[in-house]
Amino acid sequence: MVEIDSTQVRDALRRHEAAGCHVDHRLCREVEQPGQMFVVAIRAPDEFLRLVWQSISDARPLVPVDSPRTLRDCASRLRSFGWQFRTLVERGFPWFEKCVIIDESFDYSKLGWIAVTPLIDGEKRDSPDGTYYVYDGVHKSIVLAKKLLRNELEFKPVELLLLTPRRK
Repeated sequence: MVEIDSTQVRDALRRHEAAGCHVDHRLCREVEQPGQMFVVAIRAPDEFLRLVWQSISDARPLVPVDSPRTLRDCASRLRSFGWQFRTLVERGFPWFEKCVIIDESFDYSKLGWIAVTPLIDGEKRDSPDGTYYVYDGVHKSIVLAKKLLRNELEFKPVELLLLTPRRK
């Protein structure tokens, strides 16, 4: 874990965007907020699959209320949909359209950071194996989780941008 300042984060996000990759402006705003930031290297797939995913109604088929939400848990629920994000879209969950695109053209070199923040008590209770909450990068993280569970690719180290304290 290496501490990083807002100037370094802004520069890295600009480079990522200049390379044609998506950068969420919500993340750009959070970089300016009080707190510390760290780059955390994830070197094993099991570490990555312990990240805790969001709980929103748009993604409810993969995140049932009061159920564990590690990436392993959520991506495993995709089995009920033939492991296809497109099936979720066809069944009325358009939020997964970005996942379809990422899944079809996945490229580790375009992954960039996945922004995470510490878990809150409810997340720790619901996902006791969880490590951090995925704050930004939810589409690409669930796609990568699915690909890992399906052995569709070999895991490569992933860098997280840890934002502390907890972001909203």
